[in-house]
Amino acid sequence: MAEAAFFDFLNKIAARKESFPVTILYGFNEFLGEKIIDAFCSNFIEAKNDFNFRRYYADIEGEANWEEITSEANSSSFFLQSRKIIVVTIREEKYLTIKKNEKEILKEYAAHPNANTILVIYISLNLIKDDYKQVKKLKIDKLLKELDSPRMYSVDLDRIQEREVKNYIQSYLKACGVSITANALDKLMETREDDVVSVLYQLPKLAIADVQGGSLDSGDIDAMITGVEAHSIWDLADAIENEDAPRYLKILSYLFTNGIKAALIIGTLITHYNKIYIAKFLLKRKMSAGEIGRALEQHPFFLDKFIHSARNFSEKRLHDILEIIYNLDYESKTSGEDSARLSLQNFAFRIRLISQK
Repeated sequence: MAEAAFFDFLNKIAARKESFPVTILYGFNEFLGEKIIDAFCSNFIEAKNDFNFRRYYADIEGEANWEEITSEANSSSFFLQSRKIIVVTIREEKYLTIKKNEKEILKEYAAHPNANTILVIYISLNLIKDDYKQVKKLKIDKLLKELDSPRMYSVDLDRIQEREVKNYIQSYLKACGVSITANALDKLMETREDDVVSVLYQLPKLAIADVQGGSLDSGDIDAMITGVEAHSIWDLADAIENEDAPRYLKILSYLFTNGIKAALIIGTLITHYNKIYIAKFLLKRKMSAGEIGRALEQHPFFLDKFIHSARNFSEKRLHDILEIIYNLDYESKTSGEDSARLSLQNFAFRIRLISQK
């Protein structure tokens, strides 16, 4: 089995010199697997439809049926409209252990794959980094060894160097008509320290930035990525959920002192709780944490915490909170800044009353 790094594999796909009959995608940065899949689609098939693109899942609702999947893979032909991309997404750790008979079916297909089909086995687990390392050691490495075949590729989504990320950011923004200075690029990388891959979450925001001369500088990065609003809103939400009124009031005072208007804080809290509400719905639709983060433009620093909140918030509590804060929003727009500040200061206490009912 040939192993490839993420950006190297993207280049291989773009070159279109190989057929890629079977590819296994894995890594802690599992969200990057979607970029590989998108690259396959844009380079090897026309517009996706139900005939040329299929997804199967091994998740909480059940394991993948490999006999059905390989039969589907074998059904494609050399005719352009009959070529297929089939993605099998493994979202539950237990399905990394494939039953013996299913494993033999998959190994037989891997030994004699259909050159007109691209079969992607996409390991997309929602794990914290330490847990992922353990699962990789015990299960993913074992699976790669068991399925080893000369016709297969495995792509390590974590094999990425900082210079590759920088080059990708520059080319991505250039295609969107935006340039970025060297200082801004360094500043952007500094915000993620040892998790430079998470910078890629910010690209859609940077691509539509309204900046002078169409060029992003380090000041723009400070304002867009490292501003106080994102961090402080999360701190506010934490204080509310922990019923820590002194901390909540201290954070509010900090925001007011730094010139943040009450209406902006209220609007941001509305957005925050609405996103949690939407995330609960998307989790039920079997979307991964990475997919939800991208769909809701969730700050990578807080993605794990955000998903945890979405899983554990009751819908009733969310309804109650949103009802209070929508009333708060109305009051802020009709009674002035001082009254809005006072209402915000009382917000944490009103939330506490809900939990005591």
